[in-house]
This record gives sequence, C-alpha cells and structure tokens, in this order.
Amino acid sequence: LFLTSTPHIPYHTSILTGEAWIYEFIAGHPDRICHNLSINLEVFEALVWILKQHDIYQSRNGISVEEQLRIFCMLV
Repeated sequence: LFLTSTPHIPYHTSILTGEAWIYEFIAGHPDRICHNLSINLEVFEALVWILKQHDIYQSRNGISVEEQLRIFCMLV
C-alpha cells in the first residue's frame, strides 16, 4: 500500500502537432518511437521509403507519409 500519493508528471508535453510533431518523434530517442508505435525506427523509416518509392507522398488533405504511417501504426 502506498501511504503518499505520487505527484502527477505530464507525459505528452510537446507543443508541436501534425507533421512537426512526427519529425520531432523521428529525431528523438529511438526507443520513444518503438514504445509509442510498437515499431522500431529503422523499420518505420524503411516503410516510409517504400511508400515514397510507390509515389505515395501526400494524401488529398495534405498529411505527410510519415504522419499517415504513424496513424496507421497507432491503430493496428
């Protein structure tokens, strides 16, 4: 049993959103992307490269390939 309460420490503190957020995510600690998306950075970057090789650059609403892949990884 805990006698003292643990102080709340914010986890998601980035002020960035969208494409800027995903690039911060990619450039950050490699374990962060693996922890959040359940895929390691090298595999994520390889998938982005494959998608770009097949001319999948942006969707009609302007979402980058990296952000689309992040959303996909979070859903599956």
